[in-house]
Amino acid sequence: MSSTRTADVVVIGGGIVGRSVASSAARRGMTVIVVEPMSATFGTSSANAGHLVPSHRVPFAAPGMVRAGLRSLAVRDGAFAIAPRAALGLVPWLMRFARSSTQANVARGVPVLRQLLESTVDELQRLRGAGADLDAADGGILQVCSSSAGLEGLHHEAEVWGKWGVRTEALDASALRAQEPMLNDSVVGAVRLADDGRFDPALLLAAVTAEGDLHGVDTLTARVARIEQRGDQLARVHTSDGVLDARRVVVAAGVWTPSLCRPLGARLPIVAARGNSVTLPDTARPNSPMLLVEQRMALNPLAQGLRLTGGFRLTRPNDREVNPKRSRELVERAAQVLTIPADTSAANEWTGLRPATTDGLPIIGALACAPAVIVAAGHGMLGSTTGPGTGEVVAALLAGEVWPFDAAAVSPDRFARTSSRTSSRTSSRTSSRTSSRQGSGR
Repeated sequence: MSSTRTADVVVIGGGIVGRSVASSAARRGMTVIVVEPMSATFGTSSANAGHLVPSHRVPFAAPGMVRAGLRSLAVRDGAFAIAPRAALGLVPWLMRFARSSTQANVARGVPVLRQLLESTVDELQRLRGAGADLDAADGGILQVCSSSAGLEGLHHEAEVWGKWGVRTEALDASALRAQEPMLNDSVVGAVRLADDGRFDPALLLAAVTAEGDLHGVDTLTARVARIEQRGDQLARVHTSDGVLDARRVVVAAGVWTPSLCRPLGARLPIVAARGNSVTLPDTARPNSPMLLVEQRMALNPLAQGLRLTGGFRLTRPNDREVNPKRSRELVERAAQVLTIPADTSAANEWTGLRPATTDGLPIIGALACAPAVIVAAGHGMLGSTTGPGTGEVVAALLAGEVWPFDAAAVSPDRFARTSSRTSSRTSSRTSSRTSSRQGSGR
């Protein structure tokens, strides 16, 4: 029989969120075991865009996003897509996303995302100050437009962001090309996100992991069979390599979080949103990281090569095959704006599955049905740029500290409350229709 190991905290998931939770908890003196999967899971922690974006404090589910998503589907530009085999199962998620895309959701979410993003900025500065090599740079991110309509829309968005404290700077075509000579004559202008920056996500993950190891974090490579709640103050994790008992279990398993929490009675609306990247080692690099607006992709001039990232394909967690067609499209779209050959061979191809929630906010907090189990997942496209901040927030929860924002905004229970209200409204409408039919004598 396998022996039982104990710890203050067991973290399920070895990506940037899980490792950040482990490191932050260990620095506070807690004993921590991280359970990593036995095989590659195609998370998003190592080869994503690597943009540090404190500007991205407006939740993805915001007014206008449904229309933008439908337009993307109509023109088939690859920015937003739905896998055909997963389409039917995604209908409930899409309906909830549409209902969540409101100004009220934005007002509720901005303080949360601002805190997580700014905390991550602080954590990266601390790591860099301690000598960690993150291949990081400040100086902003350029949002580059190649159409007048796109630039006009971007200026309008910048005004909206300004109301939430985001600093921007407009650049015309001549100023932009003077700063970035690799841009071709198709560009018409840009908006610089002044407080943003870049880093190498693989180096960040390595640095956070190393810091956790330094503070005594133990790693178990195993398959998680199930999680048990054992009273309010204890949880048990059954793995392929034995049993783990802990005061708290933190589930930070990305798109696989719902399947781990479902046996406990939790229903978490997280779906997989697939993205793709290539990293071109022998290609010239621009001076700044960029978001190409019309091409709907991100660029990062890393030391290891020019990284091109794009795509938001709602799919199933088993959709993990690298698609060479998507890789070629990334290079071709970048060549529409940059002076690189369109036939440049794609290299270091990668695909990852982002955990996306229906309201564009992460899920952070204890499960009502299992109080010793804490969820830290659902960060969507902001996993690496909110991961270290999430680690600090979860460690504060584990230590009994007060959060600097409304915990209800990210609580797992918010979806149960929404479902309850929806069911109540549906029941009311059904009763009304039934009474009407009965009254008509049919």
